[in-house]
Amino acid sequence: MRIQEEVDYQHPSKKDQVRYFFGTLLLVFMIVGGYFLGVPHYYLGWFSFAIASFSVAGNDAVQTIGTFFESKKSVHWLQKISVLGGVLIFVHLLAWYFDGGEIHFNRLNTIPEPNKFTLIQLLAPVVLVVITRLRAPVSTTFLVLSLFGGSSIENMLTKSFLGYGIAFLVAITVWAILAKLDPHEYYEEHSPDPVSELKWSRLQWFSTLYLWIAWLLQDTANIAVFLPRKLDFFELLVALLMLVASLLIIVRTNGGTIQRVVSEKSDIQWAKAATIVDLVYGSILFIFQGISNIPMSTTWVFLGLLAGREIILNVMTYRDLPYLDTFRKVGKDVVLASIGILVSLGIYFLSKTLYPN
Repeated sequence: MRIQEEVDYQHPSKKDQVRYFFGTLLLVFMIVGGYFLGVPHYYLGWFSFAIASFSVAGNDAVQTIGTFFESKKSVHWLQKISVLGGVLIFVHLLAWYFDGGEIHFNRLNTIPEPNKFTLIQLLAPVVLVVITRLRAPVSTTFLVLSLFGGSSIENMLTKSFLGYGIAFLVAITVWAILAKLDPHEYYEEHSPDPVSELKWSRLQWFSTLYLWIAWLLQDTANIAVFLPRKLDFFELLVALLMLVASLLIIVRTNGGTIQRVVSEKSDIQWAKAATIVDLVYGSILFIFQGISNIPMSTTWVFLGLLAGREIILNVMTYRDLPYLDTFRKVGKDVVLASIGILVSLGIYFLSKTLYPN
């Protein structure tokens, strides 16, 4: 049963912006103070994990459940958190049981567990909170995992850009076929048949969970890197509680400011369009999951998918939207993500300079 969502995300007021600024400043002071006052690194790691649970999931929510939020605005938040949170708990419980207490799905196999954290590593999730607030779809893999060594950042960049290119080509192929089969469905003025929309709406629950699992297998490592590699059962429960609490905040704000990356794309508010996007994107992630354990940016894969889809639909359906506007819309995402990479690389080289070992 559907219940009208109480509130969609609104632009923050000046009072909210002030609270956000001082809240972020407080997090920085707490981490810096704890670091120099000699708080055990075990507890500092858990504190950064709590921040990363929100910042990583918040930044990546646009690519995993962003289409779900866009087409399910009429579904009550309690239903969303129950399903998404339930799957999150179930997947991590399975990983913990079968992988001997580990919940990173083998993504940290090439990254050594640090004996202690550097200050830059601990502050990385706070930087991500700020970037996400600016609506930049930054790669959490580059920003966080690159600071912990192991797989070279060159390999992560190569795999991520390859992912962008493959997703771009796949999107052009898939939606060229779909638009050729039924071009009227992709006209801007098209409204789907209510009966058909209801059927696709039900299917979208499964496609969302399919994509949600694919993302968890890829990007949980970006959060779990702050924890001991092997968790006892109590530590697992605490970690799951933090993850679900962060997910609840994201669900209650309908994805937050970064949700605009999805909201402005063509017809994503319809269940059929959102379902197909989720299935294609999730399948690409599962394929890369099997190729290698080298971490990659799922953000760039998602942006490649949206870019290819947006461009081919504009070409195939002769939309009124000028080509320049389409390329500007797609290019803006790439520019913001590129800025995120530059920030990540800057932090990475700063970390290497201050902590050469």
